Amino acid sequence: MSRSIEAIVDEQVRRWELLRHKPKGVKARPVLTVTGHHGAQGDELSRQLATELGFDHFDREIIHRVSESAHLSERVVASMDMKKRELLTDWLAAVASRNYLSPAEYRYHLANVIGAIAHQGGAVILGRGANLLLRGEALRVLAVAPLEDRVRTVMEAEGLSERDARRRIVEVESDRHAFILMHYHAEFADPTAYDLVVNTAALGLDGSTAAIRAALATWRPRSDRQGAEARETGQSRDARRPVVPSSRSR
Repeated sequence: MSRSIEAIVDEQVRRWELLRHKPKGVKARPVLTVTGHHGAQGDELSRQLATELGFDHFDREIIHRVSESAHLSERVVASMDMKKRELLTDWLAAVASRNYLSPAEYRYHLANVIGAIAHQGGAVILGRGANLLLRGEALRVLAVAPLEDRVRTVMEAEGLSERDARRRIVEVESDRHAFILMHYHAEFADPTAYDLVVNTAALGLDGSTAAIRAALATWRPRSDRQGAEARETGQSRDARRPVVPSSRSR
């Protein structure tokens, strides 16, 4: 990377500090996670989405490098206000109770970093199992494409022969499967771990981003949905409640 991870974190923290002073009542911006089969252009898709939406983009390397460093991950979390830090603490406890995390320091910081980014909002997070950590709190996208299309993409992008491109796809996806299984006890390609699956070979990058943005327009985080359901339930009960005549009307 052209800039150091420390410089990237410093710049991001300053931006979050400025956003912290936005007027009250401004709706929080959503978060998206993008995961892709190797060669399905998940990296390009996530960057194009971030550019079109005006969101921050966090790729695998940034999150991995920050998660490896207790110092950097603490700086990311420290950028949050106290209320958001308390929410993050509650969220981490809930995630741990579902056995997603082990005591390993890396995994703890990984969850910390992804959680802090999600609470800030307005972000596209690429890979690192963010879709599993942010279930119900982010629009989770899986980018897919037929194997032959992925082989051609890898050949062009990495300058490999067809045989080496196929080998590269197997190696990368094996690593990703192992990472997800080790850290989350889940399957990388499980479609139920995503909210939207886009075929980048069929739709292209522009068509895929258009489909995702259309889905984002109607998507709401679980907390908003639960609040709306609670209000609707309360209104329904009020409507069914019998009206008791007052003593004056008797």
